[in-house]
Amino acid sequence: MNRPNSFRLPLSLACFSIFALAFNASAQISPEAQSIFDRYAEALGGYEAYEEIESAKLQMSMEIPAVGMAMQTDVTFLNPDRFYLNVTVPGMGNMIQAYDGEKGWAKDMIQGLRELKGAELNKMRSDADFQEGVKLSQKYATANVDGEDADGLIRVVATTIEEGHEETLYFEKDTGLLRKNDTIEYMGEQGMLPAQMKVTEYSTYGDIKLPTRMEISAMGMLINISIVSFEPNVEVDNSIFAMPEQ
Repeated sequence: MNRPNSFRLPLSLACFSIFALAFNASAQISPEAQSIFDRYAEALGGYEAYEEIESAKLQMSMEIPAVGMAMQTDVTFLNPDRFYLNVTVPGMGNMIQAYDGEKGWAKDMIQGLRELKGAELNKMRSDADFQEGVKLSQKYATANVDGEDADGLIRVVATTIEEGHEETLYFEKDTGLLRKNDTIEYMGEQGMLPAQMKVTEYSTYGDIKLPTRMEISAMGMLINISIVSFEPNVEVDNSIFAMPEQ
């Protein structure tokens, strides 16, 4: 659904940049890796099915067992590249992050309202991309198949276009679905740190499939995430994405 990285360039330069980027990415993604990416996109329902979704609202639950914390997360997407996330932390209030297609911002109980820059903004652009799973070849500059892991998952080692860091993706041979991803994530004051995401469950909503249960391991902690509800093509108030006045 969402297309991140909305560069505000003169039209001719933007078109050239997009063409060059697409050529560069496809040229360095091996045919074997591209075949796996295409199969994963098909397993999720295909690009055309995701194109049908102009907006979406998700409600998720997040649990951090080590500290006994449970949070509710509400996410809103709006085509082509707008994103709004509201995390309710019991006893503490709300943490909000949003991207309006160009500017990212956050508001929480500790730091107040602030504009996102650098790695935080790059992560926000990535989070805003609802279609990311069906167009992985647009996310990675390089990708190569690197055998199988101990569980028989096909391992693909890839380098991201945005920041150039390495990720390892693990796909099931029989279904084509992504089951694990070793990556680097922005962790606030700690900076960029290793993290692993495991998908333990997928669910079907109409013509598309979504990962609905995930485990994220980072900084020695485990975070459990579940999608509680998914509503496609809903009315969205466009003003929620704009950064409030200071």
